[in-house]
Amino acid sequence: MPTITFNKKTLFSLMKNIDEPLLLDIIKNFKGEIKNLSEDEITIELEPDRPDLFSVFGLSRAIKSYITTSSYLYEVIKKEVPYSGIIVEIVQAKLRPFIACAVVRNVNLNYDMIRDLMNFQEMLHITIGRDRRKVAIGIHDLDRIAPPILYTEVSPKSKMVPLGMCEELSLEEVLKKHEKGIKYAHLIDGQSCPVYIDKIGIFSFPPIVNSNRTKVTIDTKNLLIELTGTDKRSVEQTLNVILADFIDMGNIIESVQIRKNSLTIFSPDLHPKRITVDLTSINDLLGLNLQIDAVINLLRKMMYDVRAVSGDMLEVLVPPYRIDVLHKVDVIEDVAIAYGYNNLEPELPSIATIGREAEMEQREAKIREVFIGLGFQEVLTFTLTSEKRQSHLMNLVNVELIKIENPISDEYCVYRRWIIPNLLNFLSFNKHRKYPQKIFEIGYVSYPINDNIIVNRNVSAVIAGSNISFTEIKRVHETLSKLLSLNMKLVRKNHPSFIQGRSAAIMLNNCEIGILGEIHPSVLSNFDIAVPVVALEFAHYHPKYCNSVIL
Repeated sequence: MPTITFNKKTLFSLMKNIDEPLLLDIIKNFKGEIKNLSEDEITIELEPDRPDLFSVFGLSRAIKSYITTSSYLYEVIKKEVPYSGIIVEIVQAKLRPFIACAVVRNVNLNYDMIRDLMNFQEMLHITIGRDRRKVAIGIHDLDRIAPPILYTEVSPKSKMVPLGMCEELSLEEVLKKHEKGIKYAHLIDGQSCPVYIDKIGIFSFPPIVNSNRTKVTIDTKNLLIELTGTDKRSVEQTLNVILADFIDMGNIIESVQIRKNSLTIFSPDLHPKRITVDLTSINDLLGLNLQIDAVINLLRKMMYDVRAVSGDMLEVLVPPYRIDVLHKVDVIEDVAIAYGYNNLEPELPSIATIGREAEMEQREAKIREVFIGLGFQEVLTFTLTSEKRQSHLMNLVNVELIKIENPISDEYCVYRRWIIPNLLNFLSFNKHRKYPQKIFEIGYVSYPINDNIIVNRNVSAVIAGSNISFTEIKRVHETLSKLLSLNMKLVRKNHPSFIQGRSAAIMLNNCEIGILGEIHPSVLSNFDIAVPVVALEFAHYHPKYCNSVIL
């Protein structure tokens, strides 16, 4: 969880008619936790989904809007951003292919503001940027840059004067000698290096370090903000979060023209996103009976621009720096925050039933008890995974998978069809642990069949160790079958993921429900596992909406 320390004097100077008790109460409403409070500073732990609150300007902006139910910021961002006249050309940039840029004019910085800006930058690096792997930010003195600007990849032998140093170094020397180079060298493949170049030379080496020539000082009046990364959406959203602070400071934001081949775009895009939400959904989800005017006021407290469309429908304009708002449910959550969770009165449901464990939970409790008794440790992995892990790494081809239409990344682009690949991936990250390793997971799997989607609850287990064989996993299967009073049988079956002749189908009532065996050496090599592994997996339950149970 991001933990940020704010200067209290600076924070209160940005807000009027707010005392310390009220401030602390509002921070709790924003799901923040006060970690330390002194005479001069306040340390807050915030949710990672609200990076717009990580700066003193962002936090004060949210608090002021919460108190006054008005914000001029969304009026500013609805206007067109003027063009700066600056062009950035992208040529052969493959390592970090996505960029975003903006110009900020008429800045008036002091040492405290520069320090806060750098701290904000690093907090965004850690959270949205995934420690610079996904997004890296560079902030430069624009007046020290000589356009035209080129973003490309160059030889590690190319030279620059890195920030904080006076001598010119080659980029490969930067990776070995500079503090940031040593820390982030693993993000560069070593064959080519992404850079921003102007007429004078290299002024940015993302995601490592900026040049000393363009460093920001108290004399800086105009800024160039450039971002690079591996995810287009994250790069653009991070820029919008940063620019919101400069808009709050009264600075002028100008766009940059980005050219790649025949494609031309203008960055940034500060247009608000539009989400439609209905009053019925809000009241049903929150258990309230709010009128439409009350909802509009509550949403304006959370910095939205809102207007009634027709009937009980509302059109909500989401500021571009609110990157956490993806769905109307996120808007409804903000209604609850503005209303106040403490003001929601709990009620017992008026239903004449007696609670008990669901059938699926009862069965899975027995399965867990058996595995734990056999010395296994339960793990939980993501149901979203990669197509490569579900098929290619498992020696499978033409596997039908449920694919996400607009995935955030290739690592989470399909719904898992089976759990064993996830458990093998888990083992690959725990090679430093003592063997044998015995892990299991119970979870959802899903796959398409004839335009239908089948959903099962599967049980999966693996054992890794130097002396592991088919006998070990067969013994686990027999114990499960006996203690759960099941008549599961094994039938010889070859499978590409397992060693030929050392795998079997798990059968129940003449129906194949799973498989077990010794994992094929090539699969182990794909996952960089150096010891033998045996595995089993079978479906134990269809959810109720599938109209049947398996066991």
